[in-house]
Amino acid sequence: MDVREHDLPGVGKKYAVTTNEGDRMTVIIHNTGHREIYHFKKGEDYPFAAIRLQDPEARKLGAILGGAYFQPPVAESMDMILEQLSIEWIKVDTSSPMAGQTLEGAAIRQKTGASVMALLRDGKAYPNPQPAERIEAGDTLMVIGSREQVSSFAAVCRGGTRDG
Repeated sequence: MDVREHDLPGVGKKYAVTTNEGDRMTVIIHNTGHREIYHFKKGEDYPFAAIRLQDPEARKLGAILGGAYFQPPVAESMDMILEQLSIEWIKVDTSSPMAGQTLEGAAIRQKTGASVMALLRDGKAYPNPQPAERIEAGDTLMVIGSREQVSSFAAVCRGGTRDG
């Protein structure tokens, strides 16, 4: 995907996006916070469709597109490797030794080397949770690290003995 950024003095920023399949859209982020998205038919210079979003709507749409609300079954079990980077969504069961502990108290990074990048709870995403955040049974944690670190985290979360 090709993304080109342009300053719009007094307005904000414009992003011209062309997908790998040749679809084109323009996203304008206004200084006021609202966004405009324009979709172009192939070969056309004028937009075919447009939508205007307020800042909270745009942020929610971004979270949806980023997978914070739903990960297809394939993505749930699949490592996303990008130069030795693994990201996994791991659900905390009631039997997990992490349930009821804070992120700091669970010593996740010290035990496994992995980091918790986001916490999903009751349909809401909490990016970059703070160390004092309590892990609850039913939470889904977005964990990042090497393949080995993420596997170690999953084992510790399930009550395994891998203390990395």
